[in-house]
Amino acid sequence: MSHSLLAHLYPRIKGSQEDIATFSLGYILEQSVLLNEVFTKLISDRLNIETDGRLIYRCQDADTEFGRPDIAAYQNGQLKILCEAKFYAGLTENQPVSYLKRLSSVNDSGLIFICPRNRIISLWDKIRANAAQAGMKEKRISETLVCYEHVHMAIISWSEILSELIRNAAEREPERLGDLKQLEGFCQQIDSESFIPFRPEEFGAQIARDIDRYYQVVDKVFENLLLHKELAPSFKRLRRSPSWHGYSQYIRLKDFGLSIDFLRNLWESQTSIETPFWCHFKEVQNGAWVLTDRLLKYYAALDATKADNHYGNIY
Repeated sequence: MSHSLLAHLYPRIKGSQEDIATFSLGYILEQSVLLNEVFTKLISDRLNIETDGRLIYRCQDADTEFGRPDIAAYQNGQLKILCEAKFYAGLTENQPVSYLKRLSSVNDSGLIFICPRNRIISLWDKIRANAAQAGMKEKRISETLVCYEHVHMAIISWSEILSELIRNAAEREPERLGDLKQLEGFCQQIDSESFIPFRPEEFGAQIARDIDRYYQVVDKVFENLLLHKELAPSFKRLRRSPSWHGYSQYIRLKDFGLSIDFLRNLWESQTSIETPFWCHFKEVQNGAWVLTDRLLKYYAALDATKADNHYGNIY
């Protein structure tokens, strides 16, 4: 696969993937009035808010109380929109709650997250869950747009943004296509390549301890279940199972078989809820663990659950 120059140089550039994409986008919006207006219209339409056409975009616009969003957009000197760029990094403690609070005093304002297309479902669920956990009440407007009082929040993909910018540049400012293609190539590489170059700090001893914690969670849940004698827990002839994708413990609880899992492949899935931990249930019938119609119907009634034919399990 051929990469853009920016994508090729990324392993040698200091800074996160998000920082590189953010500063690249900020540079493009600063250099072109046309592309600034195209981008502004795209995100303001997605947020369903009114803007004056062109906004002033500032990268890494820090606020001592409310954190540092990747991009802040100003209209007539007043904060109007916050943009947070994501690839596969998790959310920080400020996202989205602190950013929503920062915008709470601004009428008709918006917060928009930019991420790979394949991550929209899981990231959007996590963003809204964080807001709900903080006691913020949302008004749902569409699949990818909600409102917290007068602050609108939405999500959009890198590919949608870049496609729109490239289409307009090709028609009216072809001299901007080179910069856009560099950023597009970078985003495509991050989105498609399974291996991301290591940083030196990722080889520290603390990393090994952090990885071990995932396995410890599985073991601790298993040990706690053994204490619930009313469930008749048993692991006779059942063994823990390390695998390429993670680690599992198995236990029988009355008439059900349960596996407690740390699974990297499901953690990476676009339909996951951004957790490495899963429970898989089956009914025990004549000594065999069976995925019965009763279980399928039960889990189909629960939110954020799914039957996956590839794994033959419920999670």
